[in-house]
Amino acid sequence: MALALLEDWCRIMSVDDQKSLMVMGIPVECDETEIQGVLQEALKSLGRYRLLGKIFRKQENANAVLLELMEDTDVSVIPSEVQGMGGIWKVVFKTPNQDTEFLERLNLFLEKEGQTVSGMFRALGHEGVSPSAVPCVSPELLAHLLGQAIAHAPQPLLPMRYRKLRVFSGSAVPAPEEEPFEIWLEQATEIVKEWPVAEAEKKRWLMESLRGPALDLMHILQADNTSISVEECLEAFKQVFGSLESRRTSQVKYLKTYQEEGEKVSAYVLRLETLLRRAVEKRAIPRNIADQVRLEQVMAGASLSEILWCRLRELKDQGPPPSFLELMKVIREEEEEEASFENENIEEPDEGDGYGHWDNEADD
Repeated sequence: MALALLEDWCRIMSVDDQKSLMVMGIPVECDETEIQGVLQEALKSLGRYRLLGKIFRKQENANAVLLELMEDTDVSVIPSEVQGMGGIWKVVFKTPNQDTEFLERLNLFLEKEGQTVSGMFRALGHEGVSPSAVPCVSPELLAHLLGQAIAHAPQPLLPMRYRKLRVFSGSAVPAPEEEPFEIWLEQATEIVKEWPVAEAEKKRWLMESLRGPALDLMHILQADNTSISVEECLEAFKQVFGSLESRRTSQVKYLKTYQEEGEKVSAYVLRLETLLRRAVEKRAIPRNIADQVRLEQVMAGASLSEILWCRLRELKDQGPPPSFLELMKVIREEEEEEASFENENIEEPDEGDGYGHWDNEADD
């Protein structure tokens, strides 16, 4: 924010921002003579300079001044702050390679994301920079144009990819940077929904995360059906690389999962939910009765208190069974009630145990 103010102020005053300083945090009651007195002593190693102007900054309730350096100065000798009236005054200046460093980092980031500077300007809706002109523009001017483009952008960088998929190859021996298939699939399923681009671009981005057999499968799928959707591709990946667990196996595994000793009911329901969703995906349990099956399994497989069992029985009898979150809410509420009741009933020490020692001595 301070650096942007320095750049804008220098632009208004038509001076080089590389040869200017801004001093902030100056008390309002300081007049120009007092300001000059402090700066002359603090900045004497910088040679000659001139004070171009003073502004009041409401957010700081203090003044700031702009100085133009009249001689070439080594930035390493410019102090970042000076001791002035009322405390520390902050000195803001721009290093010669600041724009270049920024653009190098920007280009590196865009390269990792499969984007370019010109593409970013197009995404921002800024028409002032053509793709052919980007390599010829100086770092300083490009940084300035980028600042203007972002300031006037009508919306965030929606066409830019801000979440990138991890690598997946489907190889028998995965590379260290790879994710297991189930984790990669879950991430991919969520992220592709967030990509605000056309279906063809989604498939291209999906392919960037693939290696080896997984990439080969993607090529085969597109060769067989050029209009195949990303969702259909992920479904095919699930069939090829997913667990070979059968429908019957996933159903039995779910129905034979019980609460373990020392496990909270809420933790059991959370563990159970993973198995239920897997069984639904395998079509071992119909999706439209998942809530009912969940409730029945909790009542059968968990060690419930009498109160909680009655509440769940009431939910089952009254109407549509609760969703996963609704069920968890009921269970967590009851668990908190039980914990509170147990705390209230912790046995208090007897009055004679550890108390009244000094009174007894007094009676003697």
